[in-house]
Amino acid sequence: MSSTLFVILFFALCGGLYFYINKKWSKRQQEVNEFAFEMQREFTIETKSVSKNVNYYKTVQDFYEAKGYSVSKHPDFTTDFIAKKDKEILFIRVQSPQNNQDITAKSIQGFIGQSVFDALDNPLYESYSIKWEYVCSKMMCEQSARIFINKHKERLNFELIEVQAL
Repeated sequence: MSSTLFVILFFALCGGLYFYINKKWSKRQQEVNEFAFEMQREFTIETKSVSKNVNYYKTVQDFYEAKGYSVSKHPDFTTDFIAKKDKEILFIRVQSPQNNQDITAKSIQGFIGQSVFDALDNPLYESYSIKWEYVCSKMMCEQSARIFINKHKERLNFELIEVQAL
């Protein structure tokens, strides 16, 4: 009789634990979706159509220079620009308007990983605050990228810069 009671209590405990975890998971998924929808809504409002024959890299450079940064081209394959202002350095990755591939958390992690190695290898960066900017002309983030950006928003920013026709 006691083994039957034990089995019943065990299944009741497992069932309760299952429903508790499921409720917590659903709540977290809802928070992530709300963040993603809000981010999508903001970006959609600000995003205009992409036109051809535009030097988007020049547009991005002008954008950061207007914010007071000195901007220079970066020689590696993941970072397009380095921007410096006061004691802050931004590693900037630009996704051109012609690129229709969605941004994933993995692509952002690759970008950050490569620039971290650059920063660690260069003693000039020791006295600066280092941040990362991922720049696009339209909203192209997968949910994994949105979650990653939200998790690291103190040092990682996603910037939408409209394409200006020439």
